[in-house]
Amino acid sequence: MLDTVLVTGSAKRGGAAIARAVHARGYRVIVHSRKSSELEAIELMNSFNAKRANSALLWIENLSEQMQTLPDFTHLVGVVANASQYRHSDVSSSSSVMLDDLRAHLLGHLEIIKHCKDVLINNKGAIVAVCDIHTERPNKNYLSYNISKGALQTAVKALAAELAPHVRVNAVSPGALEWPIDHPIDMGRQTEILKSIPLGRVGTFDELAKAVCFLLFDASYTTGATLNVDGGRSSFLA
Repeated sequence: MLDTVLVTGSAKRGGAAIARAVHARGYRVIVHSRKSSELEAIELMNSFNAKRANSALLWIENLSEQMQTLPDFTHLVGVVANASQYRHSDVSSSSSVMLDDLRAHLLGHLEIIKHCKDVLINNKGAIVAVCDIHTERPNKNYLSYNISKGALQTAVKALAAELAPHVRVNAVSPGALEWPIDHPIDMGRQTEILKSIPLGRVGTFDELAKAVCFLLFDASYTTGATLNVDGGRSSFLA
């Protein structure tokens, strides 16, 4: 049976790129998504299985709600905590979305790790969380998102200590990546963002995926670390 990696939120965008990169390394992938992205998740799973039989499984679960099912973790060697949601909130509205965001970003992933911890220890596996450079310099009007993503980044350091020496736990913090299609960013804002990136461009999802795979498979003497994938933006932002 193939060594297996779970990539949460892997139906679209960066999550799908991470899943493809992990699959290209020869691992079996558990493709996870919430119900609203099930069709895209099925398509991705089928594309993997068309390349290598039984090299992908599907797990449909909303991490912001009480889990109803769990996949087979028997051969798990890696977890990529990527599932996320990004929406406006401020101090007046945060109480209505805070618990939902904490579940999606932090609590759901902790629940997964609780259930697969022993397997990861036995397999000397690794965990990589996808965080955000804006936990250090928060975006205005995303209070709940920033707090819950920041909590995930703190959990990375705590878990790295708790699960050492058997399981490595690290994070990547992306900056501006490929412009979203479903929520377009106006040209003025795009120009403003590009001016704040020393490398002068947004990153690609493939570049994010390469960073995740480095921490997941190659960085054998690295734990508790965060790798920024942001073109230098976090060092440049005022």
